[in-house]
Amino acid sequence: MKKIIAIAAVMAFSASMASAELLKNFKYDGSVEVNAYNQNNGDFNKSSDDKTGDVDSRVMINASFDLNNDVNAVVSVVKNNRQYGDASEDANTIQNNLFFEQAYLNLKGVFGMDHKLGRQYYGKAGDLVIYYGPKMWPYPVSMPVSAIDGWTGWYKTGNWDIHAIMANEYNDTTLAKSYDQDSRLSGINASTKIDRFNLNAYYYQKNDKEYSSNYLSLAPSDIKSYLGLFGVRANWESMFLKGLNLGLEYDMNTGKDKTTTAEADYKGYAYKVNADYAMDFMGKLGFNAEYVYLSGQDNSSDVKLFHPINSDYRPGIIGNGFGVLNAYVTAIGDGAKVMDFGVNWTPEKLNKLNLAVSYYNTKVAEKNPGMKDTIGNEYNLVASWNHSENVSVKGYYAMFTPEKDNNGGQDDAQTALGAAFVVKF
Repeated sequence: MKKIIAIAAVMAFSASMASAELLKNFKYDGSVEVNAYNQNNGDFNKSSDDKTGDVDSRVMINASFDLNNDVNAVVSVVKNNRQYGDASEDANTIQNNLFFEQAYLNLKGVFGMDHKLGRQYYGKAGDLVIYYGPKMWPYPVSMPVSAIDGWTGWYKTGNWDIHAIMANEYNDTTLAKSYDQDSRLSGINASTKIDRFNLNAYYYQKNDKEYSSNYLSLAPSDIKSYLGLFGVRANWESMFLKGLNLGLEYDMNTGKDKTTTAEADYKGYAYKVNADYAMDFMGKLGFNAEYVYLSGQDNSSDVKLFHPINSDYRPGIIGNGFGVLNAYVTAIGDGAKVMDFGVNWTPEKLNKLNLAVSYYNTKVAEKNPGMKDTIGNEYNLVASWNHSENVSVKGYYAMFTPEKDNNGGQDDAQTALGAAFVVKF
């Protein structure tokens, strides 16, 4: 296995480099993930026969090695195309479905900071604003993975961590050069810790260039949208009640949308308030609560709908990626107001087990005429067995109930039942 990974890592950069040097300080890790699930009543009509079931799988391998004393390389290989029951694959098919989602160089200490050059993951899973990487639990269908190509610079001094990014999310060069379509990202992110406070501030700008042969008689290279996003976060560890953590986040859009016949200003915003508390109770008992508001579009000529950069906010098991009926959701309105509560418990005498119950109430921020603002309610039950640091299993059940007054009187619940296995190496 180690030799196979090493050969793949070498090929990702250059077959002409000396393999002996490339394998210096070679390290690798990875995971095999399997998510088996059944869904029922996706159209909210229990009279129709729409029960489905699939088993998704994903293999991820990460490798790193030194090129010299100042530079190391990182490569991540992902395969996630196959569901159980598909035909077996020959070597050519497997090769065609192995994707190098990461392939970057890390230049250490150049100008006093580290530089990552190439295709890379960025951000934290579950982030409301920006995340490029593997979609983690709760797993969406097909377990997708994304990455971004570019440069990130990383600097640390004292309690401060600062990094910046300049990258391309998308680039289409199939047209003539002046007609290229692309999506470019830049930004800066700073965080620090002061006593019991963790503080974070950031700004990102995403420039989208689109091609259209008939847009206000402008040249195609002038058709652009500039989406900016300012954000701040604060987390506090309580000194008065041990185990209590409080969090607050606020994000605001800036920039201009030029994709329509009249350009408009981006004026969307979002905020999140969250709290969690852990205590000893025949083991470990935890509580969590969160409220998220994502602005919607009103009658203004400005763009009031909140636009993240590349969000990974996915509340609930069904709402996270199994999804609710798109036509039903869009008929109600846009934006979102999500309130959730959860309780989890790890028994003292069975500390490999964790039981979790959670509830999500989802509404739109701006409802359409004649509709109610409630999208629906979701209930999740998850039992996790952490056999070891490298092996874990989850069993789960989820139920989503729609607002019947928005659905022609139908309020039949959508359900999902499944099991997820993770093996790390």
